[in-house]
Amino acid sequence: MFTFSYTIGGVTSADYTNADLIVLWGVQPIYSGSAKGGVVKLVSAKQRGAKIIAIKPSMEPDAAMADIWVPVRPGTDAALALAMLNVVINEKLYDAAFVADWCYGFDQLKDHVQKYTPEWAEKISGVPAAQIQQVARMYATTPKAAIDLSNGLEHCPSANDAIRAVASLMAITGHLDKPGCNVWGGTSKMPAPRSVHLMERYTKEWVDKLVGYEFPAPFQPFIEGTSCSLYRVFDSILTEKPYPIRAVIAPGSQAIASTRGTKRIIEALNKLEFFVIVDVARTSDMPWADVVVPVCTMYETDHPFETSGNWIMARNKVIEPLGEYKSDYEFWLDLGTKMGYGADWWNGDIKKHMDWRLEPLQMTYEELRTKYPKGRDYGGNPPEYQQYAKRFSAKSTRIDKGPYLPEGKVALYNTLFEKAGFNPLPEWRELPEGPTATPELLEKYPLLMSDYHTSKTYNAAWLRHVPYLREIEPYPYLHIYPDTAKARGINDGDWVIVESPHGSMKVKAMYFPGIRPDTVMILHGWWQGCQELGMPDFPLTDGGANSNNMYTTDPKKMFDPIITAMSSQTLVQVRKA
Repeated sequence: MFTFSYTIGGVTSADYTNADLIVLWGVQPIYSGSAKGGVVKLVSAKQRGAKIIAIKPSMEPDAAMADIWVPVRPGTDAALALAMLNVVINEKLYDAAFVADWCYGFDQLKDHVQKYTPEWAEKISGVPAAQIQQVARMYATTPKAAIDLSNGLEHCPSANDAIRAVASLMAITGHLDKPGCNVWGGTSKMPAPRSVHLMERYTKEWVDKLVGYEFPAPFQPFIEGTSCSLYRVFDSILTEKPYPIRAVIAPGSQAIASTRGTKRIIEALNKLEFFVIVDVARTSDMPWADVVVPVCTMYETDHPFETSGNWIMARNKVIEPLGEYKSDYEFWLDLGTKMGYGADWWNGDIKKHMDWRLEPLQMTYEELRTKYPKGRDYGGNPPEYQQYAKRFSAKSTRIDKGPYLPEGKVALYNTLFEKAGFNPLPEWRELPEGPTATPELLEKYPLLMSDYHTSKTYNAAWLRHVPYLREIEPYPYLHIYPDTAKARGINDGDWVIVESPHGSMKVKAMYFPGIRPDTVMILHGWWQGCQELGMPDFPLTDGGANSNNMYTTDPKKMFDPIITAMSSQTLVQVRKA
């Protein structure tokens, strides 16, 4: 969201319904999404004849639907996108009128991408130069073409610039805010419920005290509130910079299983004077907690309300809490009140808080529940396409409230980034470890490893304790190309040791024909056991299945310099256990 806001003014969605060409870039709406909404529209688009291009290292069901699979090497999407810009610009396949009217810095971008040739990108990304040219030409010359982009691009040192380059592709080809392209869509007729934030109270002095910032200070706050990098919070605990942190409250998070440098996270947890976990289930961090606050599941509480697009509905409790639990909302209201901020927290009264949030809708929470037991649909306004002056003048949430795009145009050349000391043009940065970044490691570690966030069974580091789900996906499986495995004497289903320069894992090999032969991938977040099935926890450090042990913790290598995305690439060797 950050990168799109500062490049094209905001996040768009791919118009599956009207597109003749859909590019799935680092996204798998079928494999990782729910069986509705976008999935239905994607399948319908395929059935009516739309072409699909899938850009990703491995082939799940989404990629198998594609007419073209672009097996990009993990973490090298920026190189691919920059080379596509090179092709589109040099072959004059861009929308000259849109560029002249609504793009800032085209000439600078044109000069900049000359070094990023398809032949150069082939060496980096592993995608043949001819295929890079083919995909670039197809996208640029198809009037109704849309790119569906997700967080598959966000876990590398070039994350911000990969997204900037893709957004620039959308813009210079004229594929913005037109039917069948990337669109902002219609607006809801439903008044927006209020949200609690501290925007009015932010000052520069306050922002300067942020710990573990996710975005550079000139761009804080973002999205109605500050955000942080979990890893950097724990780094501040250890270094005591910019000041000592003695206590942490962790709601709905588990740093050990979800962020890089497991051993370093454990070291930081041991240093804390007071550590509180607020959650609905056991987490990897709980052995270090001084206090565990169990909170309600969504089935044990009547709040908050649910919203989706034009629709709002009161939540209805299914069962009573199994203990003296409260919801997350009640916990924070009670804590704020107990600390002396009752005036800001409705003195702990959850009903008053919900009524306050619903004031723009001119109803109380009880009225929403009784008058609209199945929810209320306010309807929406139809899309108003090509409202570029409006889209490109959107005000930011920064302290200065200035626009995301000061020139009122797409920021091909970003003057705000330049002012803050960053490259105003998207660039390629090497992986922490990889075939072209660290060729000296290839003899010992010849394969590139990455991980992914979600499968059809699990999301991140959760739910392995659920017997039904564990029966479906009982073990941590390493996706490996069959010939790559056979060359190492590894059979399908064998336990294997995966070693990197930083750590090791013991997991099961799964023959996976739909993956690059030089790449292996594993689902992120394995640590939980399943008591009902007699399956113990995995070790959290070396010898377990926690992929966070496998990556570098060098801050100069592991982060994108602007959006603080953590890299998910390293070189490994795989051998039979």
